[in-house]
Amino acid sequence: MKRPPVGLLAFFVLAVSPAMLLAGEENLVPLATSGGRLIFDIQEGIALLKQAEAAGGEPTRAWIDGLPPVPLWTLTILDSNKNPHTVTALDGQPAVHASSGMQLVLEWVGIQPGNLRVLSTVVVRENQYDWHIEFELRDPGYTLWDFIYPEIGPLALTENDHAIVPYGWGVLHGNPRGRRSGGVYPSASWAMPFAAVSDGTTGMYLGVHESAGYFFTFFVGKRQGHEDASLGVRHAVENMGHATRWRMPYAVTTVLFPGDWYESARIYHAAAKKTPWGNIPPLAERADIPRWLLDTDLWFVGSCHDEATANQVIEFADYFQVPVSAHIYQWHEIPFDDHYPEYFPAKPGFQQAVEKVQQAGIAVMPYINGRLWDPATESWKHQNAETACAIGENGEKYIEVYGSKVPLSPMCPFTELWKTTVTNLVDRLLNEVSVKAVYIDQISAAAAKPCFAEGHGHPLGGGTYWIQGYRDLLQRCRRIQPPGTALTTEENADPWNDQLHAWLMVNTREEGGEIVPLYPAVYGGRAISFGFQYIQGDDFTYRFPFRLKMARAFVFGSQLGWVGTQVLQEANQAEARYLKALCQARHASRDALQFGELLPPLALEGGGTVSWTDANYTSHTQPAVWGTAWRTPAGKLKIAFTNVADEERTVTFSLDSRHIREFPDKSMHLLAEDKTIVVTCKSHQPGLWQGAVTLPPRSARVLAAQN
Repeated sequence: MKRPPVGLLAFFVLAVSPAMLLAGEENLVPLATSGGRLIFDIQEGIALLKQAEAAGGEPTRAWIDGLPPVPLWTLTILDSNKNPHTVTALDGQPAVHASSGMQLVLEWVGIQPGNLRVLSTVVVRENQYDWHIEFELRDPGYTLWDFIYPEIGPLALTENDHAIVPYGWGVLHGNPRGRRSGGVYPSASWAMPFAAVSDGTTGMYLGVHESAGYFFTFFVGKRQGHEDASLGVRHAVENMGHATRWRMPYAVTTVLFPGDWYESARIYHAAAKKTPWGNIPPLAERADIPRWLLDTDLWFVGSCHDEATANQVIEFADYFQVPVSAHIYQWHEIPFDDHYPEYFPAKPGFQQAVEKVQQAGIAVMPYINGRLWDPATESWKHQNAETACAIGENGEKYIEVYGSKVPLSPMCPFTELWKTTVTNLVDRLLNEVSVKAVYIDQISAAAAKPCFAEGHGHPLGGGTYWIQGYRDLLQRCRRIQPPGTALTTEENADPWNDQLHAWLMVNTREEGGEIVPLYPAVYGGRAISFGFQYIQGDDFTYRFPFRLKMARAFVFGSQLGWVGTQVLQEANQAEARYLKALCQARHASRDALQFGELLPPLALEGGGTVSWTDANYTSHTQPAVWGTAWRTPAGKLKIAFTNVADEERTVTFSLDSRHIREFPDKSMHLLAEDKTIVVTCKSHQPGLWQGAVTLPPRSARVLAAQN
């Protein structure tokens, strides 16, 4: 039988216990944490242990199993002609450089091409493993490009397993063996720097906990060209194509944990507090966020450039009878996605329309783009804008094309020209037009472009310049902001949490998965989100798509809407009334849904489903009742429910010690804010409370716990 390639494979087990090692145990190196064991097979490159036994003999979950082995690291190097070569941990025999119960250092030497030396270090820290690596090319004819480390696999997956992906709100993808999820952090596709897999009760987490501002490409699921799956992260080297040595200046952390997506979010929640963007205080303590933004329950999206459109915004707000803010497009004379950044002059009636709407108590927030310049503009030529473009590895500027079909060039945020350009636009809108906020598109949504421009003053390719460039740009904008104004952007990538005031959430896609409030589980009560997904015309045609988008925005704690006057049309009266019900419920319980902490998911049963068939004859089915639990800053438990169905629905739910800090001895009442619903929950077993609530058609209720 053909032997597997020599290499290294790491193997995770969810138990801390001595295990009976199989033959060849002298080649196995274990490291144990409070949550599990990591076992390295030095000689064979395979996992000889597939499970461990706890003290009682009960088998535990193994997360890595099988052949072929997955290389712990994969490195891309360039030769003198800039041709790429791939080398992996399976191309050489590692030696144990240092080993103890708390640390393992492995060394590879003489790997060709490049005469490569690699040093991999794994350190045990309480319940986690911290991974470090350094590369050195001793042949001067080769340079470093990028690398994957660690890659955990092949994953021993079951049909119950799913990938946990921080795409926008957060998405669970089933069958990771059959699909690959990946994305660049920071961006809409990967808003926070971690990924995980779970079966609902146990999971494995991988994250990068650093505060300098590097960008990464995470992946989880099916390996390209293989039938198995893995979990890992790709890193870009600073000065790609020039560096011959690289020591990773941060660690990758892996954790074996009990639970599901919520528990994975709480791992990152604790780690993020050590970063400038994750250490933001609760919203109630953030003096930089204006009162009008904290008070907003609903967002209008549309035009406001003359008396007619201004009146439409005011009529919209009058209907819903809650604080409304207006996100305004097409305020400039240039077409959308064309002639950027030449937004001025504004349309002639824009200034007057802004004044009228804001006098009615509605904050106006116009659109600008924070990334793109049109190379066909006069400003491009006069300001020599090409010198500030993000440049690809081929020496050419990047080009992006959107609905306008106009080629646009992403700018490098590290350049003085782009920082000045955006800051001046923000200055004019806030201080000349006197709007209450500026929406700077794409900053969080679009992925970093590795920039290879040698005149920008940053390392080539990899580095911290993209995040730090935008952080500096936003800090400049904040310095010229009048009191009571705000800055927002598209999507929720977290490195700018402390520099921005709110995030438009519209890009999250199920893609065959399930959207979950992963982001609120980390930043609930500390960051403001508005919207949920783009509202399409068919959403009103089929009714339930619109209702479901608003329903999930409501229970996820988002400011509602991002809708226009279409919702007020005669044909959409039922949807308008439903949105109004959500707005009123949110307004009455803003202490929970905006300022509170999201608690673990409720166990909901019953409630039924809603179904529809779209124009493509595709059938859709979704739950009719949605609910989440929150803890207010005062420590009060509140549960938000909504029913999107056209009929009354009853749902049962369970509460445990994660939701209720001190269980009452006898009974607990859950009262609606309008006192129309009273639910008595009685204990079926110690530490578990169950109850039921009946919801009218197209309704929302927030229940507050009363002992």
